[in-house]
Amino acid sequence: MLHAGPERGIAGSFEDGEHWQSLQLNPPATSVRDIDVHGNDVVIATHGRAFWIMDDITPLEQLTPDVTAADAHLFPPRPAYRFRPVANNVGPTDDQTAGRNPPYGASINYWLKAPAAGGVSLTIQDASGQTVRTLHGPGQAGLNRVWWDLRDRSTAEVVMRVHPEYAPWVDVGDDGRPMPGVARISILQPPGTYTVKLRAGSQDYSQPLTVLKDPNTTGTAQDIQQQVDLALAIRAEMDSVVGLINRIEWLRKQLEDLGVQLADSSTAKDDSVARRLAQAGRDLEAKLIAVEGDLFDVHLTGAREDAFRNPTQLYGRLSALLSDVAENGADFPPTSQQQQVNDVLQQRLGAAAEAFRTVLQSDVPAFRSQLRAARLPDVLAGNP
Repeated sequence: MLHAGPERGIAGSFEDGEHWQSLQLNPPATSVRDIDVHGNDVVIATHGRAFWIMDDITPLEQLTPDVTAADAHLFPPRPAYRFRPVANNVGPTDDQTAGRNPPYGASINYWLKAPAAGGVSLTIQDASGQTVRTLHGPGQAGLNRVWWDLRDRSTAEVVMRVHPEYAPWVDVGDDGRPMPGVARISILQPPGTYTVKLRAGSQDYSQPLTVLKDPNTTGTAQDIQQQVDLALAIRAEMDSVVGLINRIEWLRKQLEDLGVQLADSSTAKDDSVARRLAQAGRDLEAKLIAVEGDLFDVHLTGAREDAFRNPTQLYGRLSALLSDVAENGADFPPTSQQQQVNDVLQQRLGAAAEAFRTVLQSDVPAFRSQLRAARLPDVLAGNP
């Protein structure tokens, strides 16, 4: 592939200079005075309009007639570095002379001969064949690019179905609302060999991807793996907590709806039955809130004062521990204190799960019996 810098941008040739076409993306239409191919990046110096870099021209270098004739093609991705952050110099945040780096992670490029309705799917698998991440890419005809940030999926999402305690003015909406003040965390994957799989239409394509260790870090591959293993264990515990919270929220939502129904005594044989069932529903909800209160702060409204009003519960503590282990910006094995804290939180999770199991096996069936005796539908049937 040849590059040329004319008076109005940069051009490239795939036929040894016989034909040329523009390689302009977002640079200004100005004179190009110098060109350097640095690895797989093209760097140009313009006439007074700054330096510009076209990141990763691997797909252009490999764009042969065989590739363009194919329905789809997944290019071999270049190795990606698993860089860890370093301290930046203090400076203005609106510096107009500062450059912009490309997105962090691995550049994944593919060719489509024709548009793919609904786009394409990209699956990242580790060396053991386990799916680490699933991405969705554009389905435009021609060259397409997707960046994988070297992370797996985020932690599961808590969806609130009822308003916070003592805050009935907080609207959760028909579809619920995410738990406020909680950031979902994904885990930076360790160095190693991965497989990228592209599915376009009914065809599958795959290429290996090498993720390289940050050359500036002193952590060993074993250190990094131990860190990732603990982070994955904590993430699994967080997902378990989310599962418990979401189930309890659905139960509380159904009890709330039943309370509205019982407010109309015509739904039962007489007012006394309605009052008795309403009180039984409130008693059951109190037991659910007691379990849920150990999992997260049930008073969260999204106000900035939330953190000062009530102590952080299990979900928040696991989230803080995961952030400390996985988001610390350094490659080192977990400390003994982090391991011990996780052991304590595991015990708390087990106790909360057992308490919820007791409510499900004892209190919920008893309440259902009362509903059936009053010839009311069994609304506590599980998640929709």
